[in-house]
Amino acid sequence: MRLRGFSRKSELLQHDLLQLLTTVKQALGVMANGILEHDGAIADFQGDAALGFWGWPMSLEEGPVPACRAALSILRDFNNKSQDGGLLDGFSVGIGIAHGEAIAGEIGTEKQAKIGVFGPVVNQGARLEGLSKQLGVSICMDDATAQFVRRFVPESEARTRCLARVRPAGMDTPVTVHQLLFPDERESSVSDRLLRGYQDGLEAVIDGAWSEARCVLELFRETDGASAFLLRQMETLGNRAPEDWDGAFSLSRK
Repeated sequence: MRLRGFSRKSELLQHDLLQLLTTVKQALGVMANGILEHDGAIADFQGDAALGFWGWPMSLEEGPVPACRAALSILRDFNNKSQDGGLLDGFSVGIGIAHGEAIAGEIGTEKQAKIGVFGPVVNQGARLEGLSKQLGVSICMDDATAQFVRRFVPESEARTRCLARVRPAGMDTPVTVHQLLFPDERESSVSDRLLRGYQDGLEAVIDGAWSEARCVLELFRETDGASAFLLRQMETLGNRAPEDWDGAFSLSRK
């Protein structure tokens, strides 16, 4: 998970680095608390980002569900605290959640090591965090995580939305990306009407019926980042599905 608004905050506080450090520590603290309070472990802090992981040393029956609960808690804290004029004013957060096998434990060299996590799923989570910004949403998750949410999490606690099929930059295998949402449409700003319309639009995109897809998605372009994303991707291809179209957009940037 990564802070958004860091560059702007750095510019504003370029002559007060101690204040900048204090604000970043406060933001990272919100992330850390959310991870730890939902039984996760922190592998690393990387500038304006934090890496958390679950299922170590024992695997979890609910898989990535605790990570999803942590993500919603962190997002809610950012939404609330960024509106009170305090240290988090101007910050938001982007989160990627991926589920799969990884190696966790002591990672490093003979002279210096730390408790960390290693494996392709870690890279997948980082890619999803980057996609959250491109798609204009706060929390992105992979298909495996979305299946666990639908199985273990009641709709009174969270909702999901399938966002797109994409090939992230540098990858050949398509990834189905989902959004994790608050249960209350007022809190998430994603209405039930938008969810239904977007689903119809996405299915038309995947099926290659782009004229139909555009008619639906244009209704939400100004208020929904994911709708705008799909429309932009179609526009880059001349608003016509390629002959070899398999339902997945190939992205040129991370």
